[in-house]
Amino acid sequence: MASEAFGVTFDEAYSHFQFGTWPSDQFFLLTLDQREPGNESPGPSRFGFLVDDLESVHRRALAAGATEVDPPHDVTAQPRTSCIGDPSGNTIFLYQS
Repeated sequence: MASEAFGVTFDEAYSHFQFGTWPSDQFFLLTLDQREPGNESPGPSRFGFLVDDLESVHRRALAAGATEVDPPHDVTAQPRTSCIGDPSGNTIFLYQS
């Protein structure tokens, strides 16, 4: 889902999302590493992305398999936002840049 919705690569072996390619100014690596005692697999995480077109990215995420937690809406003292759940149980907040 991440690749289709956000144009990123998810590496299950290391539990990280890769944006862009190394070396470049566009490269960014986000590692998910929330483990419970006795469990070597990362657990669900909560994180957010700034996006250029909130409605479009939100729709692409749903089409790629995300579930809607909150549709795009305005929030006092924050950018316009929405929230989705990915198939792995992560909660992803999207913020209009």
